[in-house]
Amino acid sequence: MSRWLATLIGTLACAVALVCAQRLAARTGWRVDLTPERRSVLSAHARGILAAVDAPVSVTAFLRADDPRNRDIEDLLRRVRAAQPLVQFRILDLNRNPALAREFGVDAYGAVAVESDGRRRDFANPDEPTLMAAIIQVTRPARPRVYATAGNGERRLGDRERRNGFSAANIALINERYEVGELRLDADTPVPDDAAALILAGPERDPPPAALQQIDAYLRRGGGVLVLLDPARTPALVALLQRHGIIAGDEIVLDSDRRLFAGDYLTMLVPGRNPAQPVSANLSAPPLLSAVRPVRAADADAGVDLLTTSESSWRTPDRSVLATGVGELVAGRDSRGPVAVAASVEVAGDGPRPGRLLVVGDADFAANLLLDYAGNRDLFLNAVDWLAGEEALIGSRPPRQLPGVNQLFISAAQGERIFWLGAVAQPAAVLLCGLLVVAYRRRSG
Repeated sequence: MSRWLATLIGTLACAVALVCAQRLAARTGWRVDLTPERRSVLSAHARGILAAVDAPVSVTAFLRADDPRNRDIEDLLRRVRAAQPLVQFRILDLNRNPALAREFGVDAYGAVAVESDGRRRDFANPDEPTLMAAIIQVTRPARPRVYATAGNGERRLGDRERRNGFSAANIALINERYEVGELRLDADTPVPDDAAALILAGPERDPPPAALQQIDAYLRRGGGVLVLLDPARTPALVALLQRHGIIAGDEIVLDSDRRLFAGDYLTMLVPGRNPAQPVSANLSAPPLLSAVRPVRAADADAGVDLLTTSESSWRTPDRSVLATGVGELVAGRDSRGPVAVAASVEVAGDGPRPGRLLVVGDADFAANLLLDYAGNRDLFLNAVDWLAGEEALIGSRPPRQLPGVNQLFISAAQGERIFWLGAVAQPAAVLLCGLLVVAYRRRSG
């Protein structure tokens, strides 16, 4: 056999093998996603939602057949159908199906209608989070209601202010089918019976005693309460949390290595995630917290620490660091890390199930400025899902970023290593090689 014939046979065999592998992958839905945005596979959160679907779902998309921009939508629908056969879809051309378009009230390309059991949700140009939200809304008849307390300096869910507002968190809750409302608790206003969860988003001052009694009563009858605590505030609320088994320290947590590169010591990535608690176990990235106070479970048998800072962190009673953003570990005054900064506990009471209490020693992570950074969005939504008893919704959601735009978080320690490797070690290695070559040539004449 000549060399050319062997090369030809080998090339054909390789091509046939590749075609067979592609066909097999298409038939089984098996994929390997090498894109930075993970655009070609469903997220774990989407797979969890689809696994909970127990009724037929119909998706009708009005797309133009020759529009190349629709390939992503078609690909998404195929992935969803492969993951959950109860979800079926059809793609219609608007001009070729005018009667159906009128029936759906559609007059523009890109419109999508999701239907199940007489319920319908319409939207345009879907991505994975939008489609998953629509499937949740049509497959679950009731929308759980979440209340956020007001009147004590809490962050407002409708506030669009960039640094302190919670409007992005509000939209995130609505997209996951929650109804959201504000609540001013007092002696005559208890937490409503339809509340799936209650949020205290960084109150600046203590709620009145009557409001604390209402929160306590809600917990004891099986409610779920999320408390986001900023440092050096609300001692009466902290005392209530301690009675239920969660201790919030009065210090401030700093980390010189896990702070963002060139950032202050107060804003840090929190690497320790408890794999035994579903809220923290389903975070795809460490959350980014800012101005944190310690929060831990008083009893390891009754509660769970969710998040723990790195070994390079420490806790200090020096509140001046909140203004400067810089601190130094002082022996005898400060305590070395790791430090627990979020905890959960179940509260026994009179309800059909135990109450659930989850406390995070920071409110900034869920504000508009930081919600889409690292694992912050998952931390906030997973916490509400767990408190509301919606465990099927807990998961790691796809990153919210523009195609081709990648977020990169570098800690101070990582930045220092990159500097020494790129600016010192690499040039030194090249210089060393050059010197060795010169020395060899001189020696060999």
